Amino acid sequence: MIEALQKHGLKGFLMGLARIGRCHPLVEGGEDPVPDRFSLKRNKQK
Repeated sequence: MIEALQKHGLKGFLMGLARIGRCHPLVEGGEDPVPDRFSLKRNKQK
């Protein structure tokens, strides 16, 4: 979440909350790096 805040400011906070909200057993796991563009959707880049 800190990286998202540094990169995107207040929008990064919202992005961080969305990313934390996806951390549960019913969601496919894996790495979810902070994207260069703001989005509340999962980042599927490798």
